[in-house]
Amino acid sequence: MSVKAYQDFADGNAGAMGSVYDRSGSVLWSPEQPAQRAFYSLLGAPYQMIQNSVIFQYQTELLGKEAYSAWQGAKSLNGSGSDLFLTLDANAQQTVSNLLEANGVSGLVAACNASTGALRCLVSTPAAGPDEVVDTLPDGALLNKTLDTITLGSTMKLVTTALLIEQAEENIFTYRYTCHGSDTLAADGKAITCSTKQTEQDITSALGYSCNTFFANVIQTYLSPEETAKTLQRYGFMKEGKYSNLGKLNYETSSILFQDMTFASVWSLIGQVSEVSPLDMLRFTSAVVHSGDAPTLYLVDRQSNRTHDKLLGQFEPEHQNIMAKETADTVKEIWFNSYDTYYDKSSYPDSVTAAKTGTAEQGTCENKKIDKLLLGYSQEKDLVFFIALKNWNIELITPQTVSQVLLEQLAE
Repeated sequence: MSVKAYQDFADGNAGAMGSVYDRSGSVLWSPEQPAQRAFYSLLGAPYQMIQNSVIFQYQTELLGKEAYSAWQGAKSLNGSGSDLFLTLDANAQQTVSNLLEANGVSGLVAACNASTGALRCLVSTPAAGPDEVVDTLPDGALLNKTLDTITLGSTMKLVTTALLIEQAEENIFTYRYTCHGSDTLAADGKAITCSTKQTEQDITSALGYSCNTFFANVIQTYLSPEETAKTLQRYGFMKEGKYSNLGKLNYETSSILFQDMTFASVWSLIGQVSEVSPLDMLRFTSAVVHSGDAPTLYLVDRQSNRTHDKLLGQFEPEHQNIMAKETADTVKEIWFNSYDTYYDKSSYPDSVTAAKTGTAEQGTCENKKIDKLLLGYSQEKDLVFFIALKNWNIELITPQTVSQVLLEQLAE
């Protein structure tokens, strides 16, 4: 029975459904209080169903259907549903969403606790409210972009650094390359270009400067497509099936197209071509900063009765080791050093321990659009975050500004 049919059967009794709260107990949705714009694409609503949403996927828990009594009829449904407590920080979600919308930005902001995997923010803009006419909404307003895939830009180079540590081993630390702005691939004669044009580089400076030609050369020199595919699957980027699970919700599975040494394949490990889930990046990065242990990401923390004096279910944090501790610690050291040495840290919040920027190109040369991306970690808050601002131009706010607001708003 659907939510609508069930509530109709319950004579519209609001008590037949539980409510949804954030991590601190603020109401995000109840039968009397619809979800606000900042939450609607993630929470949905009973009568205007976004199927991949909390209210739709957790309707059995919210409704408490098992409480129906034929003897008491609809009255038995009063207070029968249970309440859900999410891991989200409502204040951070609302404030960051407002910031993006006020500045006309289409994008996403995802953040999680790097130790537990608790998702603290899943912002997606443009946003929409439950009372808006669907036909008037901008494209994607009902799709939470954090559950979709995107092109990673140079944030992908952190993943490729881990692949190189595993396959090139000690050779990667002695490898040197001078960027001249372009390098032609032997496989198909196409050129990988780079705007860096720096002097001789090693793996740390190449990650810091984000040198495309350095990475193109080491990929061709050291990486095996077969071994890389297995490793990426272990990292969580190449799962079988179109969707991965986030509790009862689904999110798009990452696809990285490194199959040979042709242009598209090599670019896929530098940051273009492939489509990757922001959630998979959060999980991978959490493993890098925590000795290879990747947490299972989760959104629903617990389920309780309506008076909150009886716990009906609790998520227990889970972890999977996806890389050796030595590998993770080495990638972490390279990343932190590249940020400390080659980034203008005055542009970032003081609580940021390391960051990796990226630019993803979309469209043709005549109609090219770019997405600005930022992957970061705050050791102070033990928080990994990923920000993507789509169709970016110089008049818009930067990912660094968004990260400042995000980290200021997130409670400890």
